[in-house]
Amino acid sequence: MSLSLLTGGQWAYQHFGQEKPLARALEAVPGVQGVQITSGTSGLEVGVTLGQVADLQQTYKQLEKVIQGIYGQQPVKVVIKDNPSPVLDRLWQASQYSVYEASVRGNFTTMATSIAQLASKAGVPDYAINIDERNIYLQFRQGQNYLYRIIPRQNNSQQGGGV
Repeated sequence: MSLSLLTGGQWAYQHFGQEKPLARALEAVPGVQGVQITSGTSGLEVGVTLGQVADLQQTYKQLEKVIQGIYGQQPVKVVIKDNPSPVLDRLWQASQYSVYEASVRGNFTTMATSIAQLASKAGVPDYAINIDERNIYLQFRQGQNYLYRIIPRQNNSQQGGGV
């Protein structure tokens, strides 16, 4: 009996005290169309459906700020849901080589040139690439379709005795 009360109390706290406020706060971020929060054995996962946004990096940072405001440093996996088309999916498939290479080697100029060529060849002139110390933010847009990818950068600062 006590275990079920504790479990029920924990669920109520998590659901009403954290998940509902998180969903409401995330839905207030410009561009967010929907939020789905699931918690399982591997932790909390937040699915965010985005509409067309002008700056994926800025939007993602706003999402992270909201999540950290409620969950602190607790690990939360954010899954961005977009609205791709077959053309955008093929463009992403072709772009992966240069994007993942740049995430490891840091050759971002080469990546940008490659993506520009691939996007032009695919007939997708509307794209953006942003980079910060943690991620590469890639967005392609064609008509009503859009594809968003956030690729973690490899941190090579620990090689060679760095702190």
